[in-house]
Amino acid sequence: MYVDQNLVMSDAQALTAAAASTKSIDFATALRHMGDGENIQLVVAVKTDLLASGGAATLTVALQDSADNSSFSTVVQGPAIAKASLVAGYELLRITLPKGLRRYIQVYYTPATNDFTSGTIDAYLTLDRQNNVARPSGFTV
Repeated sequence: MYVDQNLVMSDAQALTAAAASTKSIDFATALRHMGDGENIQLVVAVKTDLLASGGAATLTVALQDSADNSSFSTVVQGPAIAKASLVAGYELLRITLPKGLRRYIQVYYTPATNDFTSGTIDAYLTLDRQNNVARPSGFTV
């Protein structure tokens, strides 16, 4: 799978408290040359394990849009994911972008119960869907 750097919203973004992705995407420029009619996927994944300051913690991820790149509204929100699942490679959200989005989009991360002390997140748009199936060591077909 190839990821265009112009379509990356979070690139190993440190996540310790509620925050928006480090970059928003402007549909008027970034997606101008992507295939018309293609299903564009938003992928949000844990890059490095998220560790919490306390015992329990969850993380919710939302896709937001805006007409002016300053006032964003949530369009799609994933479920709250427990800290135990927030390990490197875990996909927090993978959706096909819904129709009718306004000009700008960003991802918003909301921890609950406790903030995180370390860990990073990747978020990007892609046309290529790569499905890896984790297999135990020594797996044979």
